[in-house]
Amino acid sequence: MPQQSTTLVLALLFAIGASQAAELRIGVAESDAPPIVVLNAARELAPSLSYDLGMALAAELATGARFQLLSRNRVEPAVEASTVDIVCNANPAWFGNANRLGWTRDFYPQVERVVTSTTLPRQVVAQQDLAGLRIGVIRGYHYPTLQPLWQDGVAARVDHPRLDSTLKALGMGAVDVAITSELELAGWARNNAAAAQRIKVQPWLVSTHQTYCAVAPRSRYSVAQLNRAIAALERKGEVLRILQRYQWKPR
Repeated sequence: MPQQSTTLVLALLFAIGASQAAELRIGVAESDAPPIVVLNAARELAPSLSYDLGMALAAELATGARFQLLSRNRVEPAVEASTVDIVCNANPAWFGNANRLGWTRDFYPQVERVVTSTTLPRQVVAQQDLAGLRIGVIRGYHYPTLQPLWQDGVAARVDHPRLDSTLKALGMGAVDVAITSELELAGWARNNAAAAQRIKVQPWLVSTHQTYCAVAPRSRYSVAQLNRAIAALERKGEVLRILQRYQWKPR
């Protein structure tokens, strides 16, 4: 076969192989609040932080992205069973099966704060200031900093499916405080301006965690491949641009 024909055949084979690259299957916890997760009327993932970062990561891997919405209690089993390749907006401290999964390098920070009604007479400047209060949190999530309060019966944990229902309960007086990330609170406040005027962000910082992507044992993409892609997005400034799109100021 002439050299030119051989080169053409190899180029075609390479193009076909590239077009058939396995999609990056991204699990998304539907309980995550806007702007991390936004659902459209058909309850499909809409443009949001998870969507934009997932699409950017897939593009860096030269493949497409397929998003799979998961209830919070299905997130960990889905990654471990490799029905998805990755779940981001995750941290090993939040997963009961973290040691059975792979973990990428850090992606972006999540800062958890205490939110109360403006009418709460006390100020929360330390953990002990939550004593005797009903603490609204997201069902299925782990809160290591607050766990001792519930274990010792010092405060009550009140589970809700999503942040918006937690903050609604706060407004109705069904809980005394709500725990939320700064990013999710900012997204909620933009869509609930009037209600946001009736809440107060307390001084005490519950926790600051970097987020990572949990990687399935039989993921189509290795931790090393994903790390190279995240590092490339960081170098290009793409991660920062996406975060700033949602008015998030990294610390």
